[in-house]
Amino acid sequence: MSITAKELVSNVSDKISLPDTVVRVNYMVGHPGFSAADIGDTISSDQDLSARLLRIANSRFFNFPSHIDNVHRAVTVIGNRELRDLLLATSAIDVFDKLPNDLVSIETFWRHSLRCAVISRTLAKQLHKANVERYFTAGLLHDIGSLLINYQLPEQAKEILAQSNHHRQRRFLIEQEILGFSHADVGAELLRLWGLPDYIISSVEYHHTPSLTNRFQQDVAIAHIANYLSNTMLTNIGENPDASVGLDLSTLQTANLSPEELQSVLKRSDQQFDDTLEIMVYDEVA
Repeated sequence: MSITAKELVSNVSDKISLPDTVVRVNYMVGHPGFSAADIGDTISSDQDLSARLLRIANSRFFNFPSHIDNVHRAVTVIGNRELRDLLLATSAIDVFDKLPNDLVSIETFWRHSLRCAVISRTLAKQLHKANVERYFTAGLLHDIGSLLINYQLPEQAKEILAQSNHHRQRRFLIEQEILGFSHADVGAELLRLWGLPDYIISSVEYHHTPSLTNRFQQDVAIAHIANYLSNTMLTNIGENPDASVGLDLSTLQTANLSPEELQSVLKRSDQQFDDTLEIMVYDEVA
């Protein structure tokens, strides 16, 4: 029996819901009637979420010059939308770590996702973007749909993995052949269910197919480039055509980036990765 990406998500919506506090914060950020103090009060009512936020705020992820000792100050210095995006990202790790997964190493999955997130954030900083956390969140969640496919359709997921390994073909193309949709489609449907911002949804939905979107093109380009960089060792793209396999070169123009800048971004991302992994992932999966 065939199933759509939306149906796949709907079938397990009760098992993949975000914490009530995060849902509330997401709503408050989207409505101008709520102040930073209101958001701080809501987060403070959840001890686990408050502790997580303060760990992130005082880590080298932000590298603030002075210690942040309460949630209200964290909201003020980080920003409402930036904070919301970070809470959504880290809460998603909690949600999916509770689902059984026998097909992939969950640690390997989150390491790749986090590397993509860190590279996305560094690319956004390179381009002097506002709210670089939106790019971090999109990077962290870009492959989230694959975990749902593994959980809901384990036999098909095994076949997809086997064919991908045997034919050396990109997984999302095989997913489309076998399922009629890809993990990017599933991830986008999940983020719609959660009420995430459209710019994050588009980044996830089109991170393999950036030429198909006419919205948030720079966001999508950054997600696409970051995913490519997190999957491969970058060589000189201009001199080695094989180095661009899997990379839509038009996204470099869309994002206004040069291959030389990507080398610099990779170096800076490597320096940040281990610290961010400790805060964002190991704290959650321990």
